[in-house]
Amino acid sequence: MLGHKKNRFWKYGIGMLLVPVCACADVPPLVDDPGGNHRAWVRFESWVRGALADRKPYGFRARDAALAGRLSGREAYCRLAVTMVEKQVVGAEKAISAGLRPRIAEDSYLQVGPMLSDLAVTMDWCGHLLEEEQKSRWTVYAEQTLTNVWNPTDAAWGGKAYPWSGWGIDNPGNNYYYSFLEATQYWALASDSQYWLRVLKEDKWPHVAAYFSNYHGGGSREGTGYGLSHAKLFEVYRTWLRSGQASIPALDRLVRESMEYWVHATVPTLDMVAAIGDQARVSMPVMYDYHRKLMLLAYALAPESREARNAAWWLRHINLQEMGDGANFRYDLLQLGKGQKPDKTWYYSPGAGHLFARTTWNQGALWMSMVAGIYDEDHAHQDQGSFALYQRKWLTVTENVFTHSGIQQNTDVQNLLRFVTPEGDVGQKFSKNNLRVKSDGSRLLIHADLSPAYAHSELVFRWNRMLLFGAKEVVIDDDYAVDDKVQAVWQLNLPRQPRRRGKDIQAGKLCIRPREPVAPEVRIIHWPEVKREYETFRSGWKVELSGGKGRYRVSLFVNGCPPDS
Repeated sequence: MLGHKKNRFWKYGIGMLLVPVCACADVPPLVDDPGGNHRAWVRFESWVRGALADRKPYGFRARDAALAGRLSGREAYCRLAVTMVEKQVVGAEKAISAGLRPRIAEDSYLQVGPMLSDLAVTMDWCGHLLEEEQKSRWTVYAEQTLTNVWNPTDAAWGGKAYPWSGWGIDNPGNNYYYSFLEATQYWALASDSQYWLRVLKEDKWPHVAAYFSNYHGGGSREGTGYGLSHAKLFEVYRTWLRSGQASIPALDRLVRESMEYWVHATVPTLDMVAAIGDQARVSMPVMYDYHRKLMLLAYALAPESREARNAAWWLRHINLQEMGDGANFRYDLLQLGKGQKPDKTWYYSPGAGHLFARTTWNQGALWMSMVAGIYDEDHAHQDQGSFALYQRKWLTVTENVFTHSGIQQNTDVQNLLRFVTPEGDVGQKFSKNNLRVKSDGSRLLIHADLSPAYAHSELVFRWNRMLLFGAKEVVIDDDYAVDDKVQAVWQLNLPRQPRRRGKDIQAGKLCIRPREPVAPEVRIIHWPEVKREYETFRSGWKVELSGGKGRYRVSLFVNGCPPDS
């Protein structure tokens, strides 16, 4: 039987994940906390009061109201949550009666997690305000939704067939999967559904565990944009643990390693992260609430770990010291302990295929990122072998960050060796590429075998890239073999206009010095002059070198062009 059942979510810390596991039936534990949560609570409740006053703040959700009601004891907040969920269900019922799909089915059910978790949390925390008829209608809606999600070919609404693609239902590396998992778990716990709990225990969580069992290093192969969806995975996992389920070792490791990953993926000025993969929210990967949210949730899962101490240091030093948007205020209620500045200056995640390195942990340090690993996600780019450099600002970075869309994936916007034929560029395909790293204490030697990215082509036989990363100079060696009809073009995308300086090319403080061939053909492209359908290149330049005969060797100096030795 459905019902309040002593606030199941509150007991487990479900959804908001802000409280210890306890009965929690008395005073809200975070309101008067002297450790800094008082301000977070005031901001959060003010946000909820705004919704109660009908100001309709952007991104406000029913579970915000339900949480505020539970923390404060104000029933008005619970009534607001019930009203919002009832509106969702009534809207769905009207659509179904008209022979249409409800809103929850849009975009391949992407929003099923937030929408059903709103319903589930509200039913659990505010269920005393619901009539039995209301609970029954909500249940029918939730059950049909989940049945449709996991059975795409048989999906139906109101008896009318509405099959869908099933995108993401079998891929725990995809952001859609985490939304499906969230919806299923919240409803299973709210309704005490033995069927859905069994589905979670015997199928969905084991599927996640299997995917991450051989995934080491943290981060996501979807990149640093869509990879932020791991915050949802961590939130749902923490809920699962607090409901009394056994821990999943592969996920425990992912949580710890992801803290390390994001600490290193952040540039030295601590206001931006590596630009890897689609950046659909904003093209430039500036620090945002989602980064803070992911780290707070990861920290909450493993607060005693070494990685958590580094994460706490990161959280206390990034340029975003509290959430900027009200929709994320609730996460600032999470507790944070003492931090410790990292000491390791490079980090490679073989799971994600992303490498990060810096000369020091000072804000003026030289920092780099490089991609080489498994390429198998649609939000990833054709950037195997590509790298970026940063020192107080971008020295070189993918042109994607200067586009309107943030989703330019092709090789021409990356810093790599581009293979050109009379018919067009040879693109990269899903593949498993390899990277090895060695350090001599002052420099990092990186060797990447990118040949697998071109294994589909009969025209590109081999490409190996070696990169020597030092404090003042970065040397790139490319060894390749191609068919006679293929031209290999060495390219570097730049935020500042490059200018010829004899044999050198200088863009701001970055100096590009070709070593082999010594006198390549040089082409300079101004990206805003490039016309591409459905895209705008807002700024940026590109230097192309051609004329190589199986090898390119280029030195990059980060403080201008020194005398040639």
